[in-house]
Amino acid sequence: MGDKSSESSHPAKKRGIFGRTIDLIFKIIGILLFSAIVSVMIEWCGIYFFYPELGYHHAEDMMQREMGYLSASLKADISNKDAVEAAGQWIDNLIAFLFVDSGLIESLTNSTVNSSDDGVIVGTAKKIVAQLYNYLMAAVYIIIVFITRFSILVLSIPAFLLFGIVGICDGLMQRDLRRWCGGNESGFVYHWAKSFSVPVLVLAWVLYLAIPSSIHPNMIITPFAVIFGTVLMVMSSKFKKYL
Repeated sequence: MGDKSSESSHPAKKRGIFGRTIDLIFKIIGILLFSAIVSVMIEWCGIYFFYPELGYHHAEDMMQREMGYLSASLKADISNKDAVEAAGQWIDNLIAFLFVDSGLIESLTNSTVNSSDDGVIVGTAKKIVAQLYNYLMAAVYIIIVFITRFSILVLSIPAFLLFGIVGICDGLMQRDLRRWCGGNESGFVYHWAKSFSVPVLVLAWVLYLAIPSSIHPNMIITPFAVIFGTVLMVMSSKFKKYL
């Protein structure tokens, strides 16, 4: 009776692959939304405290630099030219649809121009938008930067996989040498390294997506890919079960 009640009180343990996949998708969406909000808030703080004279032009300059990094990344991948061109076109179309074709940027720009046909409500709304124009336009450009950086991170997944595979292979080789030489095993080190594998990936994505200034993606992706590979190397080298 006690066992049945304990099993029924923990339905999360009964979740299959589908349930875990849905949970993972929602976690990823949550991380992305958190990073986007943090990026916008950091830029707003920068406009208010550090570079009020630049206004939204700081975010606009970041956008141009990040688009240049993305373009360079797409041109550098010549192994799968058609897929890369399709990805670049899809990103351009998405940005155009969200901010240009939708009329969002045009509406924000027109809201700063008063018209004699405006009523009281419209006129008041335009005054509010005009006062917040720098912050709203900065948010638009930061979201474009966010989409661009997210695209670069997606393109960098093979780098993380490569370093991870190298780390696992090196760790398993060290494990075999340790076992044959009678070395000591450490379950603590294995679990410690295992607990760091996912946070390293999450930190790399959150840091790159939220960083308040333009930076070459290799400055973030390469160090974290090396750290990820090192963590997997330590984890696999201390794996205690027989293969």
